[in-house]
Amino acid sequence: MNKPKILVADDIKQNVKLLKVILTASEYDVIEAYDGEETLEKVQTENPELILLDIMMPKLSGFEVCKKLRANDRTKNIPVIMITALHEMDDRIKGIEAGADDFISKPFNKVELLARIKSLLSMRQTTTEKKEVSDVLESILLDLSEGIVVAGKQWEIKNINKTAQEILHIKDTQNVNLLTYLSQLNLSIPIEMLTSTQENTINFQISPPDTQPSLTKTTAKLTKIFDEHKNIVGITLILKKETLK
Repeated sequence: MNKPKILVADDIKQNVKLLKVILTASEYDVIEAYDGEETLEKVQTENPELILLDIMMPKLSGFEVCKKLRANDRTKNIPVIMITALHEMDDRIKGIEAGADDFISKPFNKVELLARIKSLLSMRQTTTEKKEVSDVLESILLDLSEGIVVAGKQWEIKNINKTAQEILHIKDTQNVNLLTYLSQLNLSIPIEMLTSTQENTINFQISPPDTQPSLTKTTAKLTKIFDEHKNIVGITLILKKETLK
């Protein structure tokens, strides 16, 4: 199993060596950088999982480095812990504005440092896993011939594939409530039936607008997902255009 890779950036070699000893003993691989430009270069070539970044460095300060990292799509999600002097609140405020995730003060407290690193790496792993699942889901939805809509417990649209967008004539799903949208269409059942918690799955039809009766109907299957307490946690809608006979 690969060890997590941490980039330590500080122009004072003694600080870097101390951090390297602490991190290496805790099963981390350590990459060293001694100025702002070298830090940015090492980030690109080494792909660290986390960066320990000193504020006062030559060529580029820690603030400038952090801003550049956040402005780059490839590096914007790498956790950054800024190394500050004790009780320097102004530095911390500037660090937050630059995009730092956390701070550690000199002299280093080994237990605190390792705890902060572990916490940020854990959060990054969770975020990465969620993104991977989301990417796989979107890839699957994209290739389906049926229209698929996934909504949250408040009927807010979370995912929608291209086929569903075409069937429902939805271009932008931001802030679109599925229930509200369906209530504006010609459904074969009263809209109230969709909100009933008695049925897990409801089949119905969506007819074309009265102004365009020549268009084909759409069959729809709405499924509500419940937790162990019978509370709705999600909704799926499968759409399929009826073939013309």
